[in-house]
Amino acid sequence: MKKEEMVRLTNMIAERTADIVIERLNGSTATKVDDDEYVDSKEAARILDVTPRYLCSMKDKFPHKKVGNHSQGRVLFKKSELLANYIK
Repeated sequence: MKKEEMVRLTNMIAERTADIVIERLNGSTATKVDDDEYVDSKEAARILDVTPRYLCSMKDKFPHKKVGNHSQGRVLFKKSELLANYIK
């Protein structure tokens, strides 16, 4: 890996780490990834006015991603798509 690539990657990791620390200190349930906001299942259920359990059963209908461990990771939903779906 070239030095410039290593520096760029290190900066990206540092910025993301700082974002995570700030979110945790603020008690935020949102996560910024690729300039789009993701929310956890509790917040997504609140946006859609459904229970978290119902949302979990319907999660494949909404853009989402899983972060963390395969068996115990968190499911995050793209907030903009939840809002667009709610308006429909």
